[in-house]
Amino acid sequence: MPCDLQFGFKVKSSCAHAIFLLKQVTDYFVTRGSNVYLAALNACKAFDRVNHVKLFGLMLDKGLPGRLVKVVLDWYGKTVSIVKWNGCFSHSCIIKSGIRQGGILSPALFNIYADVLLKALKKSDYGSHFGRSYVGCV
Repeated sequence: MPCDLQFGFKVKSSCAHAIFLLKQVTDYFVTRGSNVYLAALNACKAFDRVNHVKLFGLMLDKGLPGRLVKVVLDWYGKTVSIVKWNGCFSHSCIIKSGIRQGGILSPALFNIYADVLLKALKKSDYGSHFGRSYVGCV
């Protein structure tokens, strides 16, 4: 089960929900005279940075069947890149990070990877609380 702080790639959840929550929390604290500080993380290349070995370990840690992890490992383990320049081809290079953009599994794989960070932030308890809910990371 993904962390409740995730808004992307979840059913009945979107960036609009995250923006709404951010606005509500900000308004809550500002109207009560508090300062609000925000840090943003640019994750536009996040799919490209997913380490395959770490991802497969996280899949196993989450209790996904070993056979499924082996299938995904086999699929990603055969990912190579070849550059063609001026009519010549380079040697193949094994790709060890990144998940396929547009792939049907990619959002789920990314959520598994990002979930670790979100749960660690929630566990740290740093950041804002809105009522009894932790909203330190949107």
